[in-house]
Amino acid sequence: MSKAQITAHLKKFEKAQRAILNQLRSDILEELPTAQEIIKYGIPTFAINGVPVLGLDGYKAHNSIFPYSGSTNKYLEKELSKYVQTKGSIHFSLDKAFPRPLLKKIIKVRIAQINATYPNKAGEYLEFYGNGILKAKGKFKENAMHGYWEWFRKDGTKLRSGSFKVGVQSGLWITYDQSGKPYKKTNFPS
Repeated sequence: MSKAQITAHLKKFEKAQRAILNQLRSDILEELPTAQEIIKYGIPTFAINGVPVLGLDGYKAHNSIFPYSGSTNKYLEKELSKYVQTKGSIHFSLDKAFPRPLLKKIIKVRIAQINATYPNKAGEYLEFYGNGILKAKGKFKENAMHGYWEWFRKDGTKLRSGSFKVGVQSGLWITYDQSGKPYKKTNFPS
């Protein structure tokens, strides 16, 4: 699934509605600069590291945002009170852009929700900055960091990498400069 498929999907709407949806698409991509554009459940969706953050689509009587979490609307109950909602969607006007400040709040809540789902049952751990850029990734074993881990700066460049053996640093650890080049290496007992 790709950007081209989303572009083709949005072309089926009449010009004014398509312009509103394309503006929302653009706003989402500005807020989530590393998001992958995919089609999920038949709708344009924005994902980070394969995790859906939110989707959008148009309908005959309204446009919708899909936060991919029924509880997102509860967290923003006051801010969303003037919008028609379902468990998984927020409806907005066909002819008015969705407010950017509200979009930012929805994304902030979704990133927090996504971060709270880790580590998952397989021990995989991901953590994202508020802009959807990966902050850290690794694995847990017996409730402790285990195996290879990486940390990243807010701009996405690698900051540090190294391994753990059930919570204890081991092997080669590397710290990277702003350009991504190693500048410090430390060996820990294996």
